Amino acid sequence: MFKELLNDIEEELMVLEEDLHKTINTKRMLIRKPLENMINAGGKRLRPGLVLTAARFGNYDFEKARPLALAVELLHMASMIHDDIVDDSPTRRGIPSIQSAIGKDAAVYAGDYVFCKVFEILANEPAYVMKETSKAMSQVCEGEIKQKEDFFNVDLTLKDYLYRIEKKTAVLFALSAKLGAFSSQAPCKTAKQLYTYGINAGMAFQMADDLSDFIADSEKLGKPKGSDLKSGVITLPVIYALKKNGENQYLRSILETRNIGEGEFSEIVRIIEIAGGFAYTRNMINRYVKKAQEALMALPDVPAREILNASAKIIIENVNKTI
Repeated sequence: MFKELLNDIEEELMVLEEDLHKTINTKRMLIRKPLENMINAGGKRLRPGLVLTAARFGNYDFEKARPLALAVELLHMASMIHDDIVDDSPTRRGIPSIQSAIGKDAAVYAGDYVFCKVFEILANEPAYVMKETSKAMSQVCEGEIKQKEDFFNVDLTLKDYLYRIEKKTAVLFALSAKLGAFSSQAPCKTAKQLYTYGINAGMAFQMADDLSDFIADSEKLGKPKGSDLKSGVITLPVIYALKKNGENQYLRSILETRNIGEGEFSEIVRIIEIAGGFAYTRNMINRYVKKAQEALMALPDVPAREILNASAKIIIENVNKTI
């Protein structure tokens, strides 16, 4: 049953790939081709996959879950376009980012266009769906703004960091789970547990992504190694190292220059390793994956639960591959 369901979801995600292309089929070629390239470059499609899996805990109907799965992927896509503008990222998924390909001004319009398509899709859904989606996206924006406010902030706390990643990343995972449950009229208790799963899986995912910025190779990342830190984004490994005695003042002095080249980045990696920042981050990832798995235990023992459990395990496995 597990493999059969996994195959079903993979086939449904292929249908959604076609939906993505149809949705951005604008006559404005300035943005159409870059948007098509971004879709073709792939991506994990975790959020629509979560919608389709969560919907299996109720009266599943692909046609009801389909527009919601499409909407959350478009939301993610639009937020990435805008995120690359803010961070001045040259690449995304191993290809030139949209802002790099057509300039920041046109990229803003491309991101806005994708956002508008989301609400065009959701206009046909119950008001609850629009309300929950709008609320989630306002939180994503708050998380991104918090990140911008904290560029090169060497006094960032763990609480600050957890707030930021919950808003900018985990909330959209949780929304995906909630919308999936809603589409199939799953019980309220089930929807709440799926939301909790989404929050914790999303937290673990973002921590793993932040860790990868230091220890994964650029080809796997789809962007230059260390690009987040070099642009000023202070993440958990750095926060931990800054709180440790020893070389924390040296690390602080490097970061305060706001000019991190390859030499400085290598030195920062060395300091974090000595301080135990990478090991601490891996422990935190394991902690949040465990929380996600615990949320699943209150759900019915169906193949969909096994898929969500396996998805959480993959986060840890991917981190372990980079050790």
